[in-house]
Amino acid sequence: MILAPQSVAVIGASEDLTKFGGRIYKNLVHHGFKGQIYPINPKREQLLGIKCYPAIGATPTPPDMAVMAVPRDAVKEAVAACAAAGTKAAIVITSKFSDAGPEGAALEREMVSVANAAGMRIIGPNCLGIISPANDLVLCASPALFVDSMPKGDIGFVSQSGALMATIFDRAMARGIGFSHCFSIGNQADMDMCDFVDYLIADERTHVICTYVEGIKDARRFMETARRAYAAGKPWLAVKAGRTEFGAAAAFSHTASLAGSYEAFAAACRDCGVLTMDDPDAMMLLAASLGRFPKARPNSVAIVTTSGGGGAIAADRLTDRAIPLASFSDAAKADLAEHYADNVAGANPIDMGTAKQGGSMVVGGVTIKTVIKDTATDLILSAITTAPDVELLCRKLDEGTKEAAAEGFSKPHILVLQQGHSADAARAFLRREGIVYTDSLDDAIRAIEAWRRMADAAPTEPPARPAGVPDDALTADLKGSVGEADTKAILAAHRISTNRGEVVSGPEQAEAMAAKLEKPFVVKVVSPDIVHKSDVGGVVLGLETPQAVASAVSAMASSIARLKPDAKIEGYLVQEMRSGKAELLIGARNDPQFGPMVIVGAGGVLVELLKDVSVALAPVSPAKARTMIESLQIAKLMRGFRGGAVLDIEAAADIISRVSWMAHDIGPRFKELDINPLLVGEAGKGCVAVDGRMLLEDD
Repeated sequence: MILAPQSVAVIGASEDLTKFGGRIYKNLVHHGFKGQIYPINPKREQLLGIKCYPAIGATPTPPDMAVMAVPRDAVKEAVAACAAAGTKAAIVITSKFSDAGPEGAALEREMVSVANAAGMRIIGPNCLGIISPANDLVLCASPALFVDSMPKGDIGFVSQSGALMATIFDRAMARGIGFSHCFSIGNQADMDMCDFVDYLIADERTHVICTYVEGIKDARRFMETARRAYAAGKPWLAVKAGRTEFGAAAAFSHTASLAGSYEAFAAACRDCGVLTMDDPDAMMLLAASLGRFPKARPNSVAIVTTSGGGGAIAADRLTDRAIPLASFSDAAKADLAEHYADNVAGANPIDMGTAKQGGSMVVGGVTIKTVIKDTATDLILSAITTAPDVELLCRKLDEGTKEAAAEGFSKPHILVLQQGHSADAARAFLRREGIVYTDSLDDAIRAIEAWRRMADAAPTEPPARPAGVPDDALTADLKGSVGEADTKAILAAHRISTNRGEVVSGPEQAEAMAAKLEKPFVVKVVSPDIVHKSDVGGVVLGLETPQAVASAVSAMASSIARLKPDAKIEGYLVQEMRSGKAELLIGARNDPQFGPMVIVGAGGVLVELLKDVSVALAPVSPAKARTMIESLQIAKLMRGFRGGAVLDIEAAADIISRVSWMAHDIGPRFKELDINPLLVGEAGKGCVAVDGRMLLEDD
């Protein structure tokens, strides 16, 4: 395979470590690549004792891989030379291609075309290369690789940032965490992230896959690849830049990747089995833990600490993330009572400083062994603060762990060494023994929280179409901004209840329309230029008579003429006013990469204030829709908060499913839909959409 070459050419190889070519060549030779190395340098006979060649076409056999860090204007020629020589793949370190604008993007396309015409693939450009401890292969210029040896592990890492790849590798290496392969992929001009993940899925030495993502080139392929990783039993963890408006802008300028909607990306990950995280260090800590305990799911955590204060802080942080503390079994409490006073025995956190005799360095081993054997505990978090001999304590914890393993018990254990240099000897011991640890309590908490979410990161099956949802979305004659009346007609055709009403032109028609409806009434202005109607007096509620409706229309027209004189008024919607026990926002929009997605959240005037929303790719089943509702803070109210009525969550979930199918069926023309609010009644009494608007493509 091209990602496991047997021969490598370094174009621009030198011994000058101030140059990319010098650092790449040093790392390649120093780390003992077992294949053939071809340094390309016409000015030297040899470099580091290896024969040089004046050009890649002069090598005795075509190299499988070439790596180049030459000026941008020389890259196309260098790629052509590699292709002519029969090279299978080239790593282009050089930047200023599509990451620098249209001219660079055009040159990038030409470079890829030249390579592909000869059957050669391109990695990059604007990347930092490959670090493959499993293959003793380093094609990376980072000085972080100027080390005697690299720890080998089972984590595969694909990064769209080269410097971040090297930084994460360096930080992980400092904690004894090893990798199988690391790939910096830059602009993904030819080979994209999924090509590298596919390699890691097939690689027997890789058990966990990690990615740093700035943008997805092919959403459909991303999801297909993710499902393959899940089916292969290889957890895929992802940190994505661009979660915020400013982060998205930075990602675009960095690698010319479309950052897209983070919410859509996260929804796609949930649907296809990728676990999203927000911090690379926590991702690596979790990856290292998963490599040792791939089937574990930490539903309850035991804290073992050398400090009451440290334990209290850890307990608070776990509680903040809704991570339950374990309640020890009676057997564990009895064992702990032998070493701890009655008033603290069996408490969680376990403060080893309160031991009857000897403190943590005496009771550390027996304590950790007891907790590992405890059936009521899923994971152990050891929050270690300053102690007389932290290295000895870590040795005792390791001894207790090994004794438990000898009896057939094992359990995830994350150590947090919160000291400074006083714990360096302990860190060295943990690295030698391959024991997972971190210096950051925050990393540990983030890793545990994400680990608990892994049960939710499982591929979902396509939902069945609900009864009564038409195959035709009924929007063929509509375009642009679709008003409330037309939107509600489409909702009604999808068996979504709406309140009756009709658009009229003025006060007299409004009064006549109200006489045909049941009071109380509501009047709303109909205008493509007015989104927030209440801001300009465009909504009046609770009208009791047709005459009051007519007066409201007259007053509304005057208010809008004063506050928004340029607005086009298409009429006034006179409706029956309905009530409910809670208000939801049900929305949908078309993401440019992942397609239609459905949104549910707290509705009414609270929608922008609370931003309490859940997002999923469309379509969704009613069961999936219910889980979306249950994830919201407003779900507490809907379940009967403080003796209140239980609301019709099932009806709301059914409507979310129907809306998701509507967005799915409209296809590329669909842009946005808002139902706000959807009024939710008591259980069994249904829901009603009292306001709605849709946006379609104009063409």
